Amino acid sequence: MKKQGSLTVFAALAFMLIASFLTALLEAGRMYELEAYADMSSELAIEAVCAEYQPALWEDFHLLGLDGAYGGEDFSMDYVTAVLSQRIRTNLNQAGDGSAVMALSLSAAETVEYQLLTDGDGSVFLDCVADYMKENLPVETAQILYDRYTRSEEVEKEQQETDGSVEDAKTAIEEAKRQQQEESAAGNTTNGSSVPQEPVEVEENPLDVVLSLKQNALLGMVTGDLGGVSSKQVALTDTVGSRERVQGTAAVTADTDWYDKILALEYMDQYFSDYGEPAENHALSYEMEYVLCGKDADRDNLEGVINRLLLIREAANVTHILGDSGKMATTLAMAEALAGFTGNPAIVKVVQIGIVAAWAYVESILDLRALLEGKRIALFKSSGEWTTSLGNLVQAFSDGGGAKECANGLFYQDYLKGLLFTMGTEKLAYRMMDVMEQNIRLTPAYVNCRMDHMICAIRYRIGYTSEPLFSEISTLGSLGIGELVFENEKEFAYYK
Repeated sequence: MKKQGSLTVFAALAFMLIASFLTALLEAGRMYELEAYADMSSELAIEAVCAEYQPALWEDFHLLGLDGAYGGEDFSMDYVTAVLSQRIRTNLNQAGDGSAVMALSLSAAETVEYQLLTDGDGSVFLDCVADYMKENLPVETAQILYDRYTRSEEVEKEQQETDGSVEDAKTAIEEAKRQQQEESAAGNTTNGSSVPQEPVEVEENPLDVVLSLKQNALLGMVTGDLGGVSSKQVALTDTVGSRERVQGTAAVTADTDWYDKILALEYMDQYFSDYGEPAENHALSYEMEYVLCGKDADRDNLEGVINRLLLIREAANVTHILGDSGKMATTLAMAEALAGFTGNPAIVKVVQIGIVAAWAYVESILDLRALLEGKRIALFKSSGEWTTSLGNLVQAFSDGGGAKECANGLFYQDYLKGLLFTMGTEKLAYRMMDVMEQNIRLTPAYVNCRMDHMICAIRYRIGYTSEPLFSEISTLGSLGIGELVFENEKEFAYYK
Protein backbone atom coordinates (compact mmCIF):
# COMPACT_ATOMS: atom_id res chain seq x y z
CA MET A 1 0.00 0.00 0.00
CA LYS A 2 1.44 3.37 -1.14
CA LYS A 3 1.83 6.28 1.24
CA GLN A 4 0.10 9.50 0.09
CA GLY A 5 2.21 12.70 0.01
CA SER A 6 1.54 15.40 2.51
CA LEU A 7 2.52 19.06 2.89
CA THR A 8 2.88 20.67 6.22
CA VAL A 9 1.50 24.12 6.90
CA PHE A 10 5.03 25.42 7.44
CA ALA A 11 6.19 24.08 4.06
CA ALA A 12 3.18 25.62 2.34
CA LEU A 13 3.84 29.00 3.90
CA ALA A 14 7.51 28.75 3.00
CA PHE A 15 6.62 27.96 -0.59
CA MET A 16 4.30 30.96 -0.75
CA LEU A 17 7.00 33.24 0.61
CA ILE A 18 9.55 31.94 -1.89
CA ALA A 19 7.11 32.35 -4.76
CA SER A 20 6.31 35.89 -3.64
CA PHE A 21 10.00 36.69 -3.36
CA LEU A 22 10.60 35.38 -6.88
CA THR A 23 7.70 37.36 -8.34
CA ALA A 24 8.95 40.47 -6.55
CA LEU A 25 12.39 39.92 -8.09
CA LEU A 26 10.81 39.46 -11.49
CA GLU A 27 8.80 42.67 -11.06
CA ALA A 28 11.91 44.56 -9.96
CA GLY A 29 13.82 43.26 -12.97
CA ARG A 30 10.91 44.19 -15.21
CA MET A 31 10.84 47.70 -13.73
CA TYR A 32 14.55 48.09 -14.44
CA GLU A 33 14.06 47.00 -18.05
CA LEU A 34 10.99 49.21 -18.47
CA GLU A 35 13.00 52.19 -17.26
CA ALA A 36 15.71 51.42 -19.83
CA TYR A 37 13.04 50.89 -22.48
CA ALA A 38 11.44 54.24 -21.66
CA ASP A 39 14.81 55.96 -21.85
CA MET A 40 15.55 54.36 -25.20
CA SER A 41 12.10 55.26 -26.54
CA SER A 42 12.60 58.91 -25.60
CA GLU A 43 16.05 58.98 -27.16
CA LEU A 44 14.84 57.46 -30.41
CA ALA A 45 11.80 59.72 -30.60
CA ILE A 46 13.63 63.02 -30.07
CA GLU A 47 16.26 62.02 -32.60
CA ALA A 48 13.53 61.05 -35.07
CA VAL A 49 11.85 64.42 -34.63
CA CYS A 50 15.08 66.38 -35.08
CA ALA A 51 15.97 64.29 -38.12
CA GLU A 52 13.17 66.18 -39.90
CA TYR A 53 15.34 69.33 -40.17
CA GLN A 54 14.59 72.02 -42.73
CA PRO A 55 15.98 70.46 -45.93
CA ALA A 56 16.69 73.63 -47.93
CA LEU A 57 18.62 75.16 -45.03
CA TRP A 58 20.90 72.14 -45.06
CA GLU A 59 21.19 71.68 -48.81
CA ASP A 60 21.97 75.32 -49.56
CA PHE A 61 23.81 76.45 -46.45
CA HIS A 62 24.81 73.29 -44.55
CA LEU A 63 23.12 74.41 -41.36
CA LEU A 64 20.66 72.32 -39.36
CA GLY A 65 17.44 73.56 -37.81
CA LEU A 66 14.01 72.09 -37.11
CA ASP A 67 11.16 74.21 -38.43
CA GLY A 68 8.89 74.71 -35.42
CA ALA A 69 6.05 75.75 -37.74
CA TYR A 70 6.41 72.66 -39.95
CA GLY A 71 6.10 74.76 -43.09
CA GLY A 72 3.21 76.85 -41.77
CA GLU A 73 3.03 80.48 -40.79
CA ASP A 74 2.79 80.06 -37.02
CA PHE A 75 5.43 78.64 -34.72
CA SER A 76 4.12 76.32 -32.01
CA MET A 77 5.88 73.87 -29.77
CA ASP A 78 2.58 71.99 -29.66
CA TYR A 79 3.32 70.89 -33.24
CA VAL A 80 6.68 69.51 -32.19
CA THR A 81 5.25 67.85 -29.09
CA ALA A 82 2.49 66.21 -31.13
CA VAL A 83 5.04 64.80 -33.57
CA LEU A 84 7.25 63.60 -30.71
CA SER A 85 4.30 61.90 -29.00
CA GLN A 86 3.28 60.19 -32.20
CA ARG A 87 6.80 58.88 -32.72
CA ILE A 88 6.88 57.46 -29.20
CA ARG A 89 3.48 55.78 -29.49
CA THR A 90 4.43 54.27 -32.83
CA ASN A 91 7.62 52.83 -31.34
CA LEU A 92 5.81 51.48 -28.28
CA ASN A 93 3.16 49.76 -30.41
CA GLN A 94 5.76 47.88 -32.43
CA ALA A 95 7.31 45.88 -29.64
CA GLY A 96 6.25 42.56 -31.20
CA ASP A 97 6.30 39.29 -29.24
CA GLY A 98 6.55 39.79 -25.55
CA SER A 99 4.93 43.18 -25.69
CA ALA A 100 2.69 42.31 -22.72
CA VAL A 101 5.73 41.93 -20.52
CA MET A 102 7.20 45.25 -21.73
CA ALA A 103 3.89 47.09 -22.08
CA LEU A 104 4.53 50.81 -21.70
CA SER A 105 2.25 53.78 -22.29
CA LEU A 106 3.10 57.43 -22.89
CA SER A 107 1.53 59.58 -20.18
CA ALA A 108 2.99 63.02 -20.86
CA ALA A 109 5.50 64.93 -22.98
CA GLU A 110 6.30 68.53 -22.19
CA THR A 111 8.94 70.97 -23.34
CA VAL A 112 11.48 71.93 -20.73
CA GLU A 113 13.31 74.46 -22.92
CA TYR A 114 14.28 75.11 -26.52
CA GLN A 115 16.62 77.38 -28.41
CA LEU A 116 16.15 79.09 -31.77
CA LEU A 117 18.79 80.18 -34.28
CA THR A 118 17.85 83.82 -33.80
CA ASP A 119 18.19 83.82 -30.01
CA GLY A 120 20.81 85.84 -28.18
CA ASP A 121 20.69 88.71 -30.69
CA GLY A 122 22.15 86.41 -33.32
CA SER A 123 24.91 84.96 -31.13
CA VAL A 124 23.35 81.48 -31.24
CA PHE A 125 23.39 81.55 -35.04
CA LEU A 126 27.04 82.65 -35.14
CA ASP A 127 27.94 79.93 -32.64
CA CYS A 128 26.30 77.32 -34.87
CA VAL A 129 28.16 78.63 -37.91
CA ALA A 130 31.43 78.64 -35.98
CA ASP A 131 30.86 75.08 -34.76
CA TYR A 132 30.38 73.94 -38.36
CA MET A 133 33.40 75.86 -39.65
CA LYS A 134 35.90 74.93 -36.93
CA GLU A 135 36.57 71.68 -38.73
CA ASN A 136 37.74 73.63 -41.78
CA LEU A 137 39.69 76.61 -40.41
CA PRO A 138 42.46 76.20 -37.81
CA VAL A 139 43.02 78.92 -35.22
CA GLU A 140 46.42 79.74 -36.72
CA THR A 141 44.91 80.55 -40.11
CA ALA A 142 42.14 82.55 -38.48
CA GLN A 143 44.75 84.61 -36.61
CA ILE A 144 46.38 85.59 -39.91
CA LEU A 145 43.00 86.67 -41.28
CA TYR A 146 42.23 88.56 -38.09
CA ASP A 147 45.46 90.56 -38.38
CA ARG A 148 44.65 91.36 -42.01
CA TYR A 149 41.10 92.49 -41.32
CA THR A 150 42.03 94.60 -38.31
CA ARG A 151 44.71 96.36 -40.35
CA SER A 152 42.15 97.13 -43.03
CA GLU A 153 39.82 98.43 -40.32
CA GLU A 154 42.55 100.69 -38.98
CA VAL A 155 43.17 102.13 -42.45
CA GLU A 156 39.50 102.98 -42.80
CA LYS A 157 39.39 104.58 -39.35
CA GLU A 158 42.58 106.55 -39.95
CA GLN A 159 41.38 107.75 -43.34
CA GLN A 160 42.51 111.35 -43.61
CA GLU A 161 39.99 114.06 -44.33
CA THR A 162 40.84 114.34 -48.01
CA ASP A 163 37.30 114.53 -49.38
CA GLY A 164 37.39 118.32 -49.40
CA SER A 165 41.12 118.71 -50.15
CA VAL A 166 40.73 118.94 -53.91
CA GLU A 167 37.87 121.39 -53.55
CA ASP A 168 39.80 123.40 -50.94
CA ALA A 169 42.82 123.62 -53.21
CA LYS A 170 40.72 124.75 -56.17
CA THR A 171 38.94 127.32 -54.00
CA ALA A 172 42.25 128.66 -52.66
CA ILE A 173 43.57 129.23 -56.19
CA GLU A 174 40.38 130.89 -57.39
CA GLU A 175 40.26 133.10 -54.32
CA ALA A 176 43.88 134.16 -54.83
CA LYS A 177 43.17 135.00 -58.46
CA ARG A 178 40.12 137.05 -57.49
CA GLN A 179 42.06 138.93 -54.83
CA GLN A 180 44.90 139.58 -57.25
CA GLN A 181 42.49 140.99 -59.81
CA GLU A 182 40.89 143.27 -57.22
CA GLU A 183 44.28 144.56 -56.10
CA SER A 184 45.37 145.08 -59.69
CA ALA A 185 42.21 147.04 -60.44
CA ALA A 186 42.85 149.19 -57.36
CA GLY A 187 46.42 149.88 -58.49
CA ASN A 188 47.99 147.98 -55.61
CA THR A 189 51.19 145.96 -56.02
CA THR A 190 51.36 142.22 -55.60
CA ASN A 191 54.41 140.33 -54.30
CA GLY A 192 56.42 143.51 -54.11
CA SER A 193 56.10 144.19 -57.81
CA SER A 194 53.91 146.58 -59.73
CA VAL A 195 53.12 143.77 -62.16
CA PRO A 196 51.14 140.84 -60.69
CA GLN A 197 52.50 137.36 -61.34
CA GLU A 198 50.40 135.23 -63.66
CA PRO A 199 49.46 131.58 -62.86
CA VAL A 200 51.54 129.10 -64.81
CA GLU A 201 49.61 127.12 -67.37
CA VAL A 202 50.03 123.37 -66.90
CA GLU A 203 49.23 120.76 -69.50
CA GLU A 204 47.03 118.78 -67.08
CA ASN A 205 45.65 120.23 -63.89
CA PRO A 206 45.01 117.25 -61.54
CA LEU A 207 42.51 119.30 -59.54
CA ASP A 208 40.35 119.94 -62.61
CA VAL A 209 40.70 116.31 -63.69
CA VAL A 210 39.36 114.96 -60.42
CA LEU A 211 36.63 117.56 -60.03
CA SER A 212 35.44 116.57 -63.49
CA LEU A 213 35.59 112.85 -62.65
CA LYS A 214 33.57 113.34 -59.49
CA GLN A 215 30.66 114.54 -61.59
CA ASN A 216 30.30 110.98 -62.88
CA ALA A 217 28.66 108.07 -61.07
CA LEU A 218 31.32 106.14 -59.18
CA LEU A 219 29.77 102.76 -60.00
CA GLY A 220 29.90 103.50 -63.71
CA MET A 221 33.53 104.61 -63.52
CA VAL A 222 34.73 101.42 -61.84
CA THR A 223 32.55 98.81 -63.58
CA GLY A 224 32.65 100.29 -67.06
CA ASP A 225 29.38 98.65 -68.06
CA LEU A 226 26.40 99.26 -65.79
CA GLY A 227 24.40 96.91 -67.96
CA GLY A 228 26.40 94.06 -66.52
CA VAL A 229 25.46 94.92 -62.94
CA SER A 230 22.65 92.83 -61.46
CA SER A 231 19.28 94.54 -61.28
CA LYS A 232 17.76 92.11 -58.75
CA GLN A 233 15.71 93.54 -55.92
CA VAL A 234 13.95 92.07 -52.89
CA ALA A 235 11.35 93.32 -50.43
CA LEU A 236 12.79 94.18 -47.04
CA THR A 237 9.51 94.59 -45.17
CA ASP A 238 9.97 91.43 -43.10
CA THR A 239 13.65 91.10 -42.29
CA VAL A 240 14.92 89.09 -39.34
CA GLY A 241 16.27 92.19 -37.61
CA SER A 242 13.19 94.38 -38.07
CA ARG A 243 10.30 92.08 -37.17
CA GLU A 244 9.08 90.77 -33.83
CA ARG A 245 10.86 87.45 -33.51
CA VAL A 246 9.85 84.26 -31.73
CA GLN A 247 12.03 83.79 -28.66
CA GLY A 248 13.32 80.51 -27.33
CA THR A 249 13.11 79.64 -23.63
CA ALA A 250 16.66 78.39 -23.07
CA ALA A 251 19.16 80.73 -21.45
CA VAL A 252 21.72 82.15 -23.90
CA THR A 253 25.18 83.41 -23.08
CA ALA A 254 26.42 85.74 -25.81
CA ASP A 255 30.11 84.89 -26.05
CA THR A 256 30.90 85.49 -29.72
CA ASP A 257 34.60 86.31 -30.03
CA TRP A 258 36.92 87.32 -32.88
CA TYR A 259 37.48 83.67 -33.87
CA ASP A 260 33.74 83.07 -34.29
CA LYS A 261 33.49 86.22 -36.39
CA ILE A 262 36.36 85.14 -38.65
CA LEU A 263 34.69 81.76 -39.06
CA ALA A 264 31.44 83.49 -40.04
CA LEU A 265 33.27 85.50 -42.72
CA GLU A 266 34.88 82.38 -44.15
CA TYR A 267 31.51 80.65 -44.05
CA MET A 268 30.03 83.44 -46.15
CA ASP A 269 32.93 83.16 -48.55
CA GLN A 270 31.88 79.55 -49.17
CA TYR A 271 28.10 79.79 -49.24
CA PHE A 272 27.24 83.40 -50.13
CA SER A 273 27.61 85.05 -53.52
CA ASP A 274 29.26 88.39 -54.33
CA TYR A 275 30.04 90.59 -57.32
CA GLY A 276 33.02 88.43 -58.26
CA GLU A 277 30.97 85.21 -58.12
CA PRO A 278 27.29 86.17 -58.51
CA ALA A 279 24.46 83.67 -58.00
CA GLU A 280 21.89 83.82 -60.75
CA ASN A 281 19.40 81.47 -59.09
CA HIS A 282 19.36 83.28 -55.75
CA ALA A 283 17.10 86.08 -54.54
CA LEU A 284 20.05 88.48 -54.75
CA SER A 285 23.20 87.98 -56.80
CA TYR A 286 25.45 89.96 -54.45
CA GLU A 287 24.69 88.45 -51.05
CA MET A 288 27.83 89.45 -49.17
CA GLU A 289 27.30 93.02 -50.33
CA TYR A 290 23.76 92.85 -48.95
CA VAL A 291 25.07 91.69 -45.57
CA LEU A 292 27.34 94.74 -45.43
CA CYS A 293 24.97 97.40 -46.76
CA GLY A 294 21.46 96.03 -46.16
CA LYS A 295 19.85 97.61 -49.25
CA ASP A 296 17.05 95.97 -51.20
CA ALA A 297 18.79 96.05 -54.60
CA ASP A 298 22.03 94.46 -55.82
CA ARG A 299 23.12 97.68 -57.50
CA ASP A 300 22.66 99.75 -54.35
CA ASN A 301 24.56 97.23 -52.24
CA LEU A 302 27.43 97.10 -54.73
CA GLU A 303 27.57 100.89 -54.85
CA GLY A 304 27.70 101.02 -51.06
CA VAL A 305 30.64 98.61 -50.99
CA ILE A 306 32.46 100.56 -53.73
CA ASN A 307 32.09 103.79 -51.75
CA ARG A 308 33.58 102.13 -48.66
CA LEU A 309 36.42 100.58 -50.65
CA LEU A 310 37.21 103.92 -52.25
CA LEU A 311 37.77 105.44 -48.81
CA ILE A 312 40.19 102.64 -47.89
CA ARG A 313 42.09 102.86 -51.16
CA GLU A 314 42.29 106.67 -51.01
CA ALA A 315 43.65 106.56 -47.46
CA ALA A 316 46.23 103.92 -48.35
CA ASN A 317 47.28 105.72 -51.53
CA VAL A 318 47.60 109.09 -49.78
CA THR A 319 49.82 107.38 -47.21
CA HIS A 320 51.95 105.97 -50.03
CA ILE A 321 52.40 109.37 -51.72
CA LEU A 322 53.23 111.11 -48.44
CA GLY A 323 55.90 108.51 -47.76
CA ASP A 324 57.49 108.74 -51.21
CA SER A 325 59.92 111.67 -51.45
CA GLY A 326 59.97 111.55 -55.24
CA LYS A 327 56.20 111.76 -55.53
CA MET A 328 56.04 114.54 -52.93
CA ALA A 329 58.63 116.55 -54.90
CA THR A 330 56.45 116.12 -58.00
CA THR A 331 53.32 117.31 -56.17
CA LEU A 332 55.21 120.32 -54.78
CA ALA A 333 56.41 121.30 -58.23
CA MET A 334 52.86 121.05 -59.55
CA ALA A 335 51.52 123.07 -56.59
CA GLU A 336 54.09 125.82 -57.19
CA ALA A 337 53.15 125.92 -60.84
CA LEU A 338 49.46 126.30 -59.96
CA ALA A 339 49.70 128.56 -56.90
CA GLY A 340 53.20 130.00 -56.91
CA PHE A 341 51.83 133.24 -58.31
CA THR A 342 50.33 133.98 -54.90
CA GLY A 343 53.69 134.11 -53.21
CA ASN A 344 51.97 132.54 -50.21
CA PRO A 345 53.57 129.29 -48.96
CA ALA A 346 50.40 128.42 -47.02
CA ILE A 347 48.29 128.46 -50.18
CA VAL A 348 50.92 126.42 -52.01
CA LYS A 349 50.74 123.86 -49.20
CA VAL A 350 46.94 123.67 -49.43
CA VAL A 351 47.20 123.14 -53.18
CA GLN A 352 49.88 120.47 -52.72
CA ILE A 353 47.61 118.55 -50.32
CA GLY A 354 44.82 118.80 -52.88
CA ILE A 355 47.11 117.43 -55.59
CA VAL A 356 48.07 114.50 -53.35
CA ALA A 357 44.37 113.79 -52.82
CA ALA A 358 43.62 114.09 -56.54
CA TRP A 359 46.44 111.74 -57.48
CA ALA A 360 45.37 109.21 -54.84
CA TYR A 361 41.77 109.44 -56.08
CA VAL A 362 42.61 108.51 -59.68
CA GLU A 363 44.90 105.70 -58.51
CA SER A 364 42.07 104.47 -56.28
CA ILE A 365 39.60 104.39 -59.16
CA LEU A 366 42.01 102.20 -61.09
CA ASP A 367 42.48 100.04 -57.98
CA LEU A 368 38.73 99.45 -57.78
CA ARG A 369 38.59 98.53 -61.45
CA ALA A 370 41.34 95.98 -60.92
CA LEU A 371 39.62 94.52 -57.86
CA LEU A 372 36.30 94.14 -59.68
CA GLU A 373 38.15 92.44 -62.54
CA GLY A 374 39.40 89.81 -60.08
CA LYS A 375 42.93 91.18 -59.66
CA ARG A 376 44.84 91.65 -56.43
CA ILE A 377 45.73 95.04 -54.96
CA ALA A 378 48.02 95.45 -51.96
CA LEU A 379 46.68 97.34 -48.97
CA PHE A 380 49.82 99.50 -49.09
CA LYS A 381 51.57 99.58 -52.45
CA SER A 382 55.27 99.69 -53.19
CA SER A 383 56.64 102.15 -55.75
CA GLY A 384 56.83 99.37 -58.32
CA GLU A 385 53.13 98.60 -57.86
CA TRP A 386 52.02 102.20 -58.46
CA THR A 387 50.20 102.75 -61.77
CA THR A 388 49.49 106.41 -62.48
CA SER A 389 51.79 109.39 -62.97
CA LEU A 390 51.07 113.04 -62.34
CA GLY A 391 50.44 114.83 -65.60
CA ASN A 392 49.02 111.71 -67.24
CA LEU A 393 45.92 111.10 -65.12
CA VAL A 394 43.35 111.61 -67.87
CA GLN A 395 45.04 109.09 -70.14
CA ALA A 396 45.31 106.52 -67.33
CA PHE A 397 41.62 106.91 -66.55
CA SER A 398 40.42 107.01 -70.15
CA ASP A 399 42.20 103.81 -71.12
CA GLY A 400 39.51 101.91 -69.22
CA GLY A 401 42.01 99.58 -67.59
CA GLY A 402 42.74 98.99 -63.96
CA ALA A 403 45.77 99.37 -61.75
CA LYS A 404 48.73 97.02 -61.85
CA GLU A 405 48.11 93.73 -60.13
CA CYS A 406 50.06 93.25 -56.91
CA ALA A 407 51.58 89.81 -56.50
CA ASN A 408 50.95 89.70 -52.75
CA GLY A 409 47.83 91.84 -52.77
CA LEU A 410 44.26 91.21 -51.66
CA PHE A 411 41.32 90.22 -53.80
CA TYR A 412 37.97 92.04 -53.83
CA GLN A 413 36.54 89.37 -51.53
CA ASP A 414 39.33 89.98 -49.02
CA TYR A 415 38.57 93.68 -48.88
CA LEU A 416 34.86 92.89 -48.62
CA LYS A 417 35.43 90.55 -45.69
CA GLY A 418 37.58 93.20 -44.07
CA LEU A 419 34.62 95.59 -44.21
CA LEU A 420 32.26 92.90 -42.91
CA PHE A 421 34.61 92.31 -39.98
CA THR A 422 33.84 95.83 -38.73
CA MET A 423 30.12 95.08 -38.41
CA GLY A 424 28.42 94.42 -35.11
CA THR A 425 27.67 90.75 -34.50
CA GLU A 426 23.91 91.28 -34.21
CA LYS A 427 23.55 93.05 -37.55
CA LEU A 428 25.95 90.60 -39.20
CA ALA A 429 23.99 87.56 -37.98
CA TYR A 430 20.54 88.92 -38.82
CA ARG A 431 21.51 89.94 -42.34
CA MET A 432 23.13 86.57 -42.98
CA MET A 433 19.85 84.97 -41.93
CA ASP A 434 17.98 87.37 -44.22
CA VAL A 435 19.93 85.94 -47.15
CA MET A 436 19.06 82.40 -46.11
CA GLU A 437 15.36 83.19 -45.70
CA GLN A 438 15.13 84.96 -49.05
CA ASN A 439 16.67 82.00 -50.86
CA ILE A 440 14.73 79.28 -49.07
CA ARG A 441 11.46 81.10 -49.77
CA LEU A 442 12.10 80.81 -53.50
CA THR A 443 10.94 77.18 -53.15
CA PRO A 444 7.10 77.17 -53.16
CA ALA A 445 6.92 74.62 -50.34
CA TYR A 446 8.94 76.89 -48.05
CA VAL A 447 7.43 80.32 -48.71
CA ASN A 448 6.68 80.71 -44.99
CA CYS A 449 10.21 79.93 -43.86
CA ARG A 450 11.41 82.07 -40.96
CA MET A 451 14.78 81.74 -39.27
CA ASP A 452 13.21 82.50 -35.90
CA HIS A 453 11.19 79.29 -36.34
CA MET A 454 14.35 77.17 -36.58
CA ILE A 455 14.96 75.12 -33.44
CA CYS A 456 18.61 74.26 -32.92
CA ALA A 457 18.40 72.72 -29.44
CA ILE A 458 15.54 71.22 -27.45
CA ARG A 459 14.92 69.48 -24.09
CA TYR A 460 11.84 67.38 -23.25
CA ARG A 461 10.48 65.81 -20.09
CA ILE A 462 8.67 62.59 -21.00
CA GLY A 463 6.54 60.38 -18.75
CA TYR A 464 5.45 56.74 -19.10
CA THR A 465 3.22 54.37 -17.18
CA SER A 466 2.90 50.62 -17.00
CA GLU A 467 0.72 48.20 -15.03
CA PRO A 468 2.38 45.74 -12.61
CA LEU A 469 2.59 42.22 -14.03
CA PHE A 470 4.38 39.69 -11.84
CA SER A 471 3.29 41.23 -8.59
CA GLU A 472 -0.32 40.65 -9.63
CA ILE A 473 0.23 36.90 -9.72
CA SER A 474 2.00 36.79 -6.39
CA THR A 475 0.58 34.37 -3.89
CA LEU A 476 0.40 37.27 -1.47
CA GLY A 477 -1.59 39.49 -3.81
CA SER A 478 -0.37 42.63 -5.57
CA LEU A 479 2.18 43.37 -2.84
CA GLY A 480 0.80 46.89 -2.71
CA ILE A 481 2.45 47.95 -5.97
CA GLY A 482 0.32 50.42 -7.90
CA GLU A 483 0.80 51.82 -11.40
CA LEU A 484 4.45 52.01 -12.43
CA VAL A 485 5.60 55.52 -13.41
CA PHE A 486 8.76 56.41 -15.32
CA GLU A 487 10.03 59.86 -16.24
CA ASN A 488 13.13 61.05 -18.06
CA GLU A 489 14.54 64.18 -19.66
CA LYS A 490 16.12 64.13 -23.09
CA GLU A 491 17.81 66.88 -25.05
CA PHE A 492 19.07 67.20 -28.58
CA ALA A 493 21.26 69.90 -30.07
CA TYR A 494 22.46 70.11 -33.65
CA TYR A 495 25.58 71.95 -32.48
CA LYS A 496 27.49 71.94 -29.22
